[in-house]
Amino acid sequence: MPTPRGDIFSRESVLGPAVTRRQALRAGAALFGAAGAAALLAACGEPTAAVDANGNPLRPIKIGAVHPGTAGSVIDPITEQFGLDVKHGLALNRDGGGGVGTGQENLLTGLLDTFAFGPLGATDATLAGHDVVIVGPQLWNHGRWLVPADSDIDSVEQLRGKRVGVQPASSDTYKAAALALAVNGIDFEGEYQLFPGQPLAGLALYERGDLDAIIAIEPNATRLVAQGSRQIATVSELWQKGTGDSNPLFLNGAAFNRPWLEQNRETAAGFVALRTEANALIAGDPALLSRHYEAFGIPGHEEAAIALLPERLREIYPTTWDTGVFANMDRQIEVAIDIGLLPRAADRPVYESLS
Repeated sequence: MPTPRGDIFSRESVLGPAVTRRQALRAGAALFGAAGAAALLAACGEPTAAVDANGNPLRPIKIGAVHPGTAGSVIDPITEQFGLDVKHGLALNRDGGGGVGTGQENLLTGLLDTFAFGPLGATDATLAGHDVVIVGPQLWNHGRWLVPADSDIDSVEQLRGKRVGVQPASSDTYKAAALALAVNGIDFEGEYQLFPGQPLAGLALYERGDLDAIIAIEPNATRLVAQGSRQIATVSELWQKGTGDSNPLFLNGAAFNRPWLEQNRETAAGFVALRTEANALIAGDPALLSRHYEAFGIPGHEEAAIALLPERLREIYPTTWDTGVFANMDRQIEVAIDIGLLPRAADRPVYESLS
């Protein structure tokens, strides 16, 4: 019989993660569209005027709804705390519900003006006839290889042949894990018993003792570590080891449909500046992460996990957008082609600088 390792994700797989009142209102606003957003946010006491304090008009931009339990969810309260939207001349309209896959589809169809894409996803979309371009940083990869506290495993090599939980094969987490192992001469799909699935389902299996290890993303990984799981590697560390790249593995950035971008470069630049400043604020004061623990979907009674957030997540919010990051993305695409995740590269880079 497997030994149970916890029950927080087993409960959430049934009940769903905890959400704050503000997050519930925002999710409802996304479902009801612009009119519903105005009504719901007004009920929360938030202004709906599209001008700044001096009466200057704010440029509207449609972005994805905020979802608790993801590394990027903390950007929303930080944006509000520091007034970054108005500072950068933007009116943020959260018009798209759903998770990452839905958000990316909404960008491709024009329902959103921007959404997070990584280099592999942007390449896939471009090869399928879209024209997606990434123009600013959002997150470094935050996949973590975890094993139970009582496991004698100390490395990913020792997990060969073992049962490893991971997100679906279409996810960035799955693809990044494959890339990071490939550059170290390890065949992800060939050398492990993989159990791909939706995050909460995999986490529940891990807690139940049905998996030998799991590749979890933040903040879920930190919640597991706070329960006693051991982190034996990160996907970024494996990538750096295998490539010699000093940068962590780039996860995703602010992406746009190129035709929209060409007509709205000032708005896009304002959004990139907002996200970059939010990341810089985290770098300057990592305690922001623990102060906004609710945005991560972490209940207040998980004090150990909340205390670990500044230490474990401070490094995953990039502020650089330069040739080193571009080389990182090019190398990902190259490895993805080598191992069959992509058929070929796009005819032009799937990234650019707005400056």
